[in-house]
Amino acid sequence: MFDCKMIINKMNIEKNKLNLSVSISCPFDIDVTSPKAKIIFECNGKTRRLPFLVTNYFRQKQSDSCIIVCTYSFFLDEIYYNYNCNDDIKVRIDFYYGDNEVIGIPFTVSTNVLTENSNIELDEKYIEYECFDGVTVFSDESEFDNDRKKSKNSYSFDFDCENNQFIIHQIPENKYNESFIKKSVVIIPLIRFIFFILRIVLSVVLLPYFIIDGFLAALDILPRRKTQLIDSLAKNIFVQIKVNVSSFMKTSFKRDLFFENIRRPIYELARIYYKFLSKKPIVKNQIAFMSGRRDEIGGNPEYVYNLIKDRKDIEFKFLMFSDPAGHRRIKNVIKFLKLYATSKVVIVDDYFRLLNLVTKREDVKLFQLWHACGAFKTFGFTRLGKKGGPKQTDPNHRMYDYAIVSSQEIAKHYAEGFGLSDENVVATGIPRTDIFMDEEYANKVRTSFYERYPQLKNKKILLFAPTFRGNGQMSAFYPIDAFDIEKAYEGLGGEYAILIKLHPFCKERFEIPNQYSDVIIDMSEEDELNDLLFVTDLLVTDYSSVIFEASLLNIPMMFYAFDLYDYIASRDFYYDFEGFVPGKIVFSENELINCINAKDFESEKVNGFKNKFFDDLDGKSSKRVADLILKNLDI
Repeated sequence: MFDCKMIINKMNIEKNKLNLSVSISCPFDIDVTSPKAKIIFECNGKTRRLPFLVTNYFRQKQSDSCIIVCTYSFFLDEIYYNYNCNDDIKVRIDFYYGDNEVIGIPFTVSTNVLTENSNIELDEKYIEYECFDGVTVFSDESEFDNDRKKSKNSYSFDFDCENNQFIIHQIPENKYNESFIKKSVVIIPLIRFIFFILRIVLSVVLLPYFIIDGFLAALDILPRRKTQLIDSLAKNIFVQIKVNVSSFMKTSFKRDLFFENIRRPIYELARIYYKFLSKKPIVKNQIAFMSGRRDEIGGNPEYVYNLIKDRKDIEFKFLMFSDPAGHRRIKNVIKFLKLYATSKVVIVDDYFRLLNLVTKREDVKLFQLWHACGAFKTFGFTRLGKKGGPKQTDPNHRMYDYAIVSSQEIAKHYAEGFGLSDENVVATGIPRTDIFMDEEYANKVRTSFYERYPQLKNKKILLFAPTFRGNGQMSAFYPIDAFDIEKAYEGLGGEYAILIKLHPFCKERFEIPNQYSDVIIDMSEEDELNDLLFVTDLLVTDYSSVIFEASLLNIPMMFYAFDLYDYIASRDFYYDFEGFVPGKIVFSENELINCINAKDFESEKVNGFKNKFFDDLDGKSSKRVADLILKNLDI
């Protein structure tokens, strides 16, 4: 039995914000680099999982144990999305340390907490007189959206130590009233827009003043705006005028405010139009497929669509675009509003930003057929409190009625990442993995590949498929110099041809010398990654979720993780990397080459990995998803 305990060092509620700091002690394991704690809220069967930020992790050598300190602030009004929880909220903390999992960790309460909350009484056995506080820094106020920070409720809490949980009580405040102006969805954005226009007019009106002031400052009649001397009088005058105008523009037209002042009125008009459309009846047999990552249907939605496309009793609609700015195009916004207001079922396969614009009708069922497989890198609300992560007030993903996953094992991670209740995540299997159980499809892909590349027939295939670095599509890159393709090919004695498949976000490309062009091929802009797996003898990757699909074909894998600890610090994983991946981990290219030559792949890990992350290996995931969709249509 895994021996661990938790002390609640600090806990209070400021109006509607829960400040919580705990220290968890357990046996130390040198192989565990990233322990994790999760806080789970439950009200009337609705759950919400959130990461509990680890702020300190260190070893106590004397006892061969370790202490993990978790500290964060949770905005209680934002725990549930579009759901009024009028009952008590039960809260527990789960702890994950390597392969060890503790659901509802037992705890004691520091005297500091009891002193600060004098109304709480506890049995002596649950009181901790000596505790470790560690580093307690609660969330910055900037994390919360100022427009949503005011609350109609306040909260209190007490402890249920016997059941390893604490209880949050909601205290409604009926006297809270907003003015008519603040309640209006139109007036405030309209006022902001009017004042924005006034500032533009004012900047034009003041332009003569800026010119005169700059001219006089250049002549030293008025104080200069720049201290350095410029020999040319004309340049001096120009610089002073430029500084005047620039200073005013920066003050009045900060980039974020500039776009926000334009965006808000447009969005409010869109919401008014959507409310009008929502008065129309829902088309009970209509399915709308939406994507902001491709111009034509593909991925999981395509596999489901192919099963039901011939049905005459279903009406299909599509909104597809790959342009990153597509969500701002008027024609796309209008089409989205029409389809979202009137379709019985809406299907997406990625983060689709337009969903945040309006509130989904209750009778419309929204399906997320997520494009990735398994649970590897953290995403969505699991990145709360980290650079590039969401705010607690963000609506991203939280409106899905159904999100599909490959196994019950990872359902909790998707519930956390999407901000959903556990019941909204369904382990149907992933439709696009059905092809890996289809031998006819596999033979077709292999035949097609070798017809195009006959020179590779007698070569083993090494597929190099790393993920991107950076915070997203706009900043994505892969450090090309980290993998010397010539060195790798020669180091492997020409036994392997090398196929390169970079992430679609990456714009960099490897320069392949002419003498290697037949045996080193960059396929980043062609061929489906999944199709390439059918000809792959060895997969070399780092932190890509392609490992889940590769496991279905029992492909040996190598993990070239030269920047592992930097990646853990910035992105992290749902499982401890070194005990999780189904293959050999190497940290340099020389080590990679040596292990491949020695056939040291640790491929015995693959089968257990596959069975853990896939509940059904029957090739019928598409049918299960299609059946679930049809069940939600009124036909």
